[in-house]
Amino acid sequence: MPSRRLEFVVLEDYDKGADLGEVARDFALVRELGATGWRGSFGWDDYEPAPGRYDFAWLVRFARLARERGVRLRPYLGYTPGWASSGGGSDDQVWNDPPRRYTDFARFAARLAAALQSTGSVASYEIYNEENTRLWWDGTAAEYAGVYHEAAESLRAAVPGVAVLPGGLVWPDPAWLRSVCETDGTIAAAAVHLYPETWTPDSVTLERAVRDLAGPEFLEVVDGPCRRAPVWANEIGFATTGGKTERDQAEWWVRAIAGLAADSRVTLVGIYEIKDLAPGREVIGESENYHLGLTRADRTPKLAFHTVRRLLTLFDRPFTVERAGVKVHAPMPAGPQPEVRLFRRDDGRQVLIAWVPRGGAPVTIDVALAAAARQAVGYALDGAGLPVPVHGRTIGDLRVAPGTPCMLLTDP
Repeated sequence: MPSRRLEFVVLEDYDKGADLGEVARDFALVRELGATGWRGSFGWDDYEPAPGRYDFAWLVRFARLARERGVRLRPYLGYTPGWASSGGGSDDQVWNDPPRRYTDFARFAARLAAALQSTGSVASYEIYNEENTRLWWDGTAAEYAGVYHEAAESLRAAVPGVAVLPGGLVWPDPAWLRSVCETDGTIAAAAVHLYPETWTPDSVTLERAVRDLAGPEFLEVVDGPCRRAPVWANEIGFATTGGKTERDQAEWWVRAIAGLAADSRVTLVGIYEIKDLAPGREVIGESENYHLGLTRADRTPKLAFHTVRRLLTLFDRPFTVERAGVKVHAPMPAGPQPEVRLFRRDDGRQVLIAWVPRGGAPVTIDVALAAAARQAVGYALDGAGLPVPVHGRTIGDLRVAPGTPCMLLTDP
């Protein structure tokens, strides 16, 4: 299996005119975390408030700041202004309506991309966001496919070679994605959002959500009409609310990044988000939106910040997915069994991540590595490391429990 590199981007939204000094502080956290990119919205209603009246001055400064700080931008374009709305939605909002004339949005997208081209900081453009749910797109799949096609063609003409993709889907939705790719199959990626264990029923665990990304119906569309596009999990997160602790969040991120890294189709992970929202700030959606940050609203780190920073150092090189031999010590526990993922980096070091899913019991396991190792370091959720005994190709007596995953890095 060929090696691949995972790209990590961090999400945070900024209103037009936001203090760029505050943005710079967030970009510093992004780089400290080890991520290389940003994802967020560029609102049509902000940057073309009236027909043909474009206002990109702040946005150009934002993009230049990103370039200076080494942050690649992966924005999505959306939020229909009132003057452009079709006015035919099922609610009293206009921002989620399809545009009345698809060419209006396409022209806006091209003008925005042309304005930012000289900054050299924009890596891709998404068209709207979470469009397969009424909250975010109050129209049909056919309407969305038409808007996407017009905008994608316009962006490609304005900036030759630019990457364009549909907005991230709320779930792996093969029917919706098929309607897009049968209209315009040249998509840069098939993007999906994952918030299991925050906004899903108890039956939808993180492990199940990650498996669904590789579901046969979804991949049939990705490989067929979408021409074997990469898969992006470009917005994922876990909220520290409703009785969920910062430790729960940190452990969730270990399971999430390990699971997505083990899916050979996934090439980008979007971390939602860099900091909690300040109380009182207006949001679309539920109260969980205030508590998804890796840091608190004042930018003090939660435990998960240290966890994710450690994970990004483990996956900062190209790697292959390897098969680990796992032996569970008797007695075999009932319920969910331990999950083990093994990766070999291009420098010969191996990354081993093991955990017990929700509802499981503590276990002791022996793991057979893909190659012999000289030594290993195990990392706690706060990123601190301690030596772990290794005997050639075997790491034995590894204790794994719910809420206490193992993260190890070996030396050849």
